[in-house]
Amino acid sequence: MGTARLLIAVVGAVLPFGARLLGGPEWVGQYTAGGATAILFISVMNAPTWLTLLGLTYVYRRPISLVTPCLMTFGFLGWFHSSLALSADAQAAIGLVFVPIAAIPFLCVGALAGYLVDRISVSSGGSTTGGKSQA
Repeated sequence: MGTARLLIAVVGAVLPFGARLLGGPEWVGQYTAGGATAILFISVMNAPTWLTLLGLTYVYRRPISLVTPCLMTFGFLGWFHSSLALSADAQAAIGLVFVPIAAIPFLCVGALAGYLVDRISVSSGGSTTGGKSQA
């Protein structure tokens, strides 16, 4: 799970800026024009969603259980950040504050699906220790 945790943290931190690359340099510039303060603000606004995914790594027993919650949550966040035009309206930046709230349904449905996958894989006789014996 250590690799999964690292991957979630890296994807969560880079996703808002990576999603902007699809719109070209001017779209990335909308997020980075404010310098380190803007980058920190956007990162802090996204932290609750990927920190919750990080918390799921302590609940689930198998890394495969993280696929659905990560795809649903990061998929929504990627879509949101790639489609939010900050230059379109003076109030558009308020969307950055509400994105963690808007991601809650995707996170919850994905977490429930991941929980079911985790329980099915554990009950089907799969080892949760990675082949190591528990003494």
